[in-house]
Amino acid sequence: MMRHTFLLAAATLMLPAATLHAQPGEAGAPISLQGAGPYYRLALPAALYGRAAYTDLRDLRIRNASGNAVPYGWLHEEIAMPRGASQKVPFFAIPAGAGAAPADALLSFQLRSDGSLQLVKPAAPATGAVPWLIDVSQVRGNLLQARLEVAAGTSGVFAYRLEASDDLRSWRPVGGEEQLVKLSHNNQSLERLAVDLGGLRARFLRLRWADAAQGAQLTAVNIDSVEAAEAAAPQEWSEALRPERCEASHCDYLLPRGLPARSLRIALADTNTLVQIEVLGLPDPAPAVAAQPVLRPPHNPLYALRRHRDQTRPAAAPGEIRLADSVVYRITQGAAEARSPDIALDGAVYPRLRLRTAGPVALLGATPPVIAVATIPRTAVFLAQGQPPFTLNWKTAAEPNAAPANGAALPLATLIPSYSAGKPVAADPASVALAAQATAPAAPPAAAAAAATADSPAKRSAWLWAALGAGLLLLAGMAWSLFAGMKKNA
Repeated sequence: MMRHTFLLAAATLMLPAATLHAQPGEAGAPISLQGAGPYYRLALPAALYGRAAYTDLRDLRIRNASGNAVPYGWLHEEIAMPRGASQKVPFFAIPAGAGAAPADALLSFQLRSDGSLQLVKPAAPATGAVPWLIDVSQVRGNLLQARLEVAAGTSGVFAYRLEASDDLRSWRPVGGEEQLVKLSHNNQSLERLAVDLGGLRARFLRLRWADAAQGAQLTAVNIDSVEAAEAAAPQEWSEALRPERCEASHCDYLLPRGLPARSLRIALADTNTLVQIEVLGLPDPAPAVAAQPVLRPPHNPLYALRRHRDQTRPAAAPGEIRLADSVVYRITQGAAEARSPDIALDGAVYPRLRLRTAGPVALLGATPPVIAVATIPRTAVFLAQGQPPFTLNWKTAAEPNAAPANGAALPLATLIPSYSAGKPVAADPASVALAAQATAPAAPPAAAAAAATADSPAKRSAWLWAALGAGLLLLAGMAWSLFAGMKKNA
């Protein structure tokens, strides 16, 4: 009898997974919901760009337990060009003893009627590495960057960390360790006085020097901001990327497929290296599938701001898109090491980036640098229509001649009747985790087309019938064995 039970279990296990509600030609991942809904916001992992058939994510669908597509739309993509602003903001040297305990800091300041800070406890003139409190309560929208000004004669490399708060009691970190750099030699200077704030929202910033004995005297703080209804999502960084090839005056880097590049980080291998570079995007000369008119992923407002201030760039060569001119460096100054900041990019998709030097590429060092690129995840808002669980689905192969399918993204004004572009979207959080995927070299278009043909619905149907036939044979064998045993016992 045990043998019969085992045969029945084996037959059951052989029934194909295709009998579930999964759609042909799609892959998916489960979505976790928090809150009562009915609307949820879902930040998409950056790895999804490399898995979806279309890098603009037009093939994305969100399905309920019945396999039906539910309505969704894209967040942060309703405004083509948000309006930016720049302003000086108040800042204060935090009085001695007030930096350690938040309650002490509160006793040193009071809030005016407009929400700004006023120092009420007299403070001695700031000397040494004092922490600084920056009042950004009157800045509207998302904070793009802070531009610091320091006292004349300041020289050195000063590491610091930024924190943000809305009440002067609880503080959260802003990025990692940053550097303020101001060096000069032989009438040449090197400065790093700006810090990317990543589109955060906060009322107050706190700057703390890493070395309590070494800091710079701030003389002004300027904040660049952009109008937006909601704070931007945090950046996601790629793994370290090594050059695909290097030639006499440039190195080319293959980027993760479909990733909108918002920031570039260059890690020089050799110390005491400084070189002027051009950052160029290399578009795909012959896309495998023509792009459809879809909403473009959000551009980088920080890139637009810096590009507006630098109108001196010459035109790029054919097949290249000039993205930035920058100085990259890694310089040892005493016990500190100065490193060049991240470079803002336009947020577009490029298969490759090129770093071109003004002279021989060996100026970058004996070992070519590795790079990393960052993107801000796209965020979908969906209506939890039908029964959970919900899944995030995408096509695994492009279908150039396929008719438009149901379930494509909607404008937020259609998805949410009460939507207003100037107000945050009321939606509970949702999350998705993609299963680990073995890395494999990208197939050429011809191979991809062959694979798609091999995985056609007709072939999938044949496999389904074959599996069902095998299951029936096993069941017939089990019945014959049972009948023979009963006859023998009789």
